[in-house]
Amino acid sequence: MGSVERFKHFGEGLFETLKWEKGEFQTPIEYHYERLSQGAEFFQIPYPPFGEFKNFLEKLIGEYKNLSEPLYVKVLLLSLGEGYFAGRAKSYRLEGVVKPYTPPRGELVLTISPFKRHSANPLWRFKTTNFLFNIAVKREAASRGYYDALILNEKGRITETSSANFYCLKGGLLLTPPLEDGLLPGILRRVLIEEGKAIERSLTLEDLKECEKFFISNSLLGLREVKVDLSGER
Repeated sequence: MGSVERFKHFGEGLFETLKWEKGEFQTPIEYHYERLSQGAEFFQIPYPPFGEFKNFLEKLIGEYKNLSEPLYVKVLLLSLGEGYFAGRAKSYRLEGVVKPYTPPRGELVLTISPFKRHSANPLWRFKTTNFLFNIAVKREAASRGYYDALILNEKGRITETSSANFYCLKGGLLLTPPLEDGLLPGILRRVLIEEGKAIERSLTLEDLKECEKFFISNSLLGLREVKVDLSGER
């Protein structure tokens, strides 16, 4: 095979999702670029300098007509190159999506996913376009009437949900699983830790029984309180 769109053939691509509201992005674009570039270096995908990344985002927003409503903004770094699966990416393409963002309404309830992940798997550290595991977790939880599910690793420790970091409020402090337990270094999670509002601590399902409240976060949803149903623990 010659040069191909490796993101189509092998899922070799990365993405970042941001929220635009009230004339600005709600999380630092520098942090999103840093995570994207770290993923590109790990997977050996060429990537743009920060200026190009920033200009691309600004152009996406500038072309959208209604800026008075909250917006979902997604930028994809797509790999182009050799046709052999273990071959090299030679270049990249940026693509973007902008659409209205409506947060989920009502009470959000999490269950426990029957699907496990291994903490050493490097895929969990980046937002890759290979999103099938996350889709399976979300669909399975939804099939049982839940908003999402907590994913456990091979040691029985909580990692995150299919699309958000997880927090347990205990003693007035937000506890969130450490990266080494196998989860995405979320941008809002990073901000909360830097501001001293959250600290890393490994959590098991047993630990949740001592928590006062539960929260999830991502760049779109913000920090949102949730319920956790342990009755369906698997």
